[in-house]
Amino acid sequence: MSHQIYYDRAYIRVGDKYIPLVNSGSSNCFEVGFSGRQIGEKGWNVQNWLRSGQFLFTEDEIKAIARDYDSYNQECGMMYKSRNQCFAPGEMERWIINGMKRAYTVEEYVSFGNSFFVLDFSPDEIHDWKRHPFKTTADLLRILDELKDSKSLEIKLGYNREVYRPKTVKPPRKKLRVGDLPECYVLKGKHEANEIYFVNFTRNGGIRFYWHRPHNGSRVFKTERDAMKYLEKYNGRLGRYNFMPEKVENAA
Repeated sequence: MSHQIYYDRAYIRVGDKYIPLVNSGSSNCFEVGFSGRQIGEKGWNVQNWLRSGQFLFTEDEIKAIARDYDSYNQECGMMYKSRNQCFAPGEMERWIINGMKRAYTVEEYVSFGNSFFVLDFSPDEIHDWKRHPFKTTADLLRILDELKDSKSLEIKLGYNREVYRPKTVKPPRKKLRVGDLPECYVLKGKHEANEIYFVNFTRNGGIRFYWHRPHNGSRVFKTERDAMKYLEKYNGRLGRYNFMPEKVENAA
């Protein structure tokens, strides 16, 4: 028995409303990829079950759609988030609602490299179906208005398998140094009767440390509690050096 796999969302923001576009496919349907091998079917459709013909939804209406889909899935168990894993109770509702957090306008999607069209598949013969491309929100609304009497419409992304989004690059985390805070904590221990200050672990399981005084390369903790939690976590590797938190106060 087949089930529907939901791969991704590409909600379109139109003013204060949304078009909940989702990428899905049947588990037993396949298509031929560029390499010539069979790959799972994927396609974009508006998630408007029970609301056929409606494309624009308010936030509250999206939440109602989410509840409907989740309730139905709890009854039938036919909606999957991967080929072998069904949405758990409540999970699909959250998945649908969270799609609004990453919604973009038509213009934004196009700027990312995507293309769109409205498909009028009202005619019985496939070769009579018509695509109506659009690149702006105004064009989309105009096309939907012009085709409002058509029996069967769908909104599609030009590439049926993926949506392009801007890549987010996280800035590298700045390492906290002893002198960065008015006060902080370091780990002070003993090695061969000498005071040492912990820096980090080596690849072979040893440790790096500084002698005699805290250094900007020392491992820094904002609170004593953070330092103790670290000691508890790595007690097996640090216990032999009798490390304990030591407070460092920096002059204003």
